[in-house]
Amino acid sequence: MEIHCKLTWYNMVTVTIPHKYKPRGYQLPFLKAFDNGIKRFILCWHRRSGKDKTVFAVISKRMLEKKGLYLYILPYYAQAKKIIWHGIDKDGFKFLDHFPKEITKSVNETEMRIELVNGSILQLVGADKVDSIVGTNPIGVVFSEYSLMKPSVWDFVRPILAENGGWAVFVFTPRGMNHAWKLIQQAKESSDWFVQLLTVDETQAISKDVLEAEKREMPQDLFEQEYYVKFIEGAGAFFRRVDDNKVVVDPIPNPQKKYKMGVDLAKYQDYTVITVIDMMTFNVIKQERFNQIDYNLQKAKIEAIYHKYFKPLVYIDSTGVGEPVYDDLVKAGMNIQPYRFTEQSRKDLLVNLQLRLEQGTIKIPDDEILASELKSFQYTISEGGRVKIQVPDGVHDDCVFSLALACWELPQNPLHKSGSIWNLTNKQEEHQTSYE
Repeated sequence: MEIHCKLTWYNMVTVTIPHKYKPRGYQLPFLKAFDNGIKRFILCWHRRSGKDKTVFAVISKRMLEKKGLYLYILPYYAQAKKIIWHGIDKDGFKFLDHFPKEITKSVNETEMRIELVNGSILQLVGADKVDSIVGTNPIGVVFSEYSLMKPSVWDFVRPILAENGGWAVFVFTPRGMNHAWKLIQQAKESSDWFVQLLTVDETQAISKDVLEAEKREMPQDLFEQEYYVKFIEGAGAFFRRVDDNKVVVDPIPNPQKKYKMGVDLAKYQDYTVITVIDMMTFNVIKQERFNQIDYNLQKAKIEAIYHKYFKPLVYIDSTGVGEPVYDDLVKAGMNIQPYRFTEQSRKDLLVNLQLRLEQGTIKIPDDEILASELKSFQYTISEGGRVKIQVPDGVHDDCVFSLALACWELPQNPLHKSGSIWNLTNKQEEHQTSYE
């Protein structure tokens, strides 16, 4: 059974809504509930089940039925633009094409806003820019990837919808037993909510061959989370034991100790971060983090910290704009090694750091920014099924990569006495560094 609404406009053009959308059987209960006056929905479906496509395709029907403002919120503004505004399904169909031109008055690319011929407006926003909706009066709101969103956004919108009788749809897959899990528990106790948790076995939306391939390539917890909607703490977390490895580290340089440095250089709006690690204990000194400083000043700060910690070996990101900075620091006489970022070399850095943290062989300062960045790294799955390591759009990763550079090619054990030799190897050459 399909649910459609045929609308005839003043120019006698008949339009079928949802436009160019054929629901699958497991999506029909939501569509029926959406038509039957329910105002609170939770769609906790497995990945690649068509959650956003379903909701985005049918929202135009509500917009035509009642003039008003409708919001489609994702955790970050950049996600809203990438996933929905510029989103394309596996068949090459654009999300925006679910709004036929016959019902569309205008499309504002800059503000990601669609206005229909009856005056209704759909606005895409990021939860990171929630201030942009302060003072608005939405009557329908979609929270996409709600499990990755700040729960305060719902706290902000809820009283507005309660007052104007509006509706809300929460779309997500599990991310541990967080605020999204709590919302499900609350919703299950209320007859006013439509709650649907769907595993891949229930939808049959993915072939067994593809599913088996996914299972082989993914961590077990991540596989169960993404395809069997299980709420497992830390299932997608790449770095574990972050809090377990926090210590108070003495930042005062000690001439009796040996140090190593990692430098991740700023790109665009990023930060330059300098990490120093104590080679006698593998304790990480509190990081230096700064941005919006020209490269001459950045080089001066790097040199100052280099001399402060008695000229340690430095690994630096030499990719792109980092190359001339590296060249200048070499000319300044620094003991420095370049590290060029590629997809594989980034992964190598991160995996090395991951093992160090899991084994507890390095200790990090109790720094909220560093801990937050480490915890933000997640296993994610591309539309092509590849497992990737990344942070959400809009989240910085500079502290982590600076730390990873400092930890690159550490010896197996800390140096307990002077005169130890550390063999270092890079892609170009093999060399030795003496700590006498």
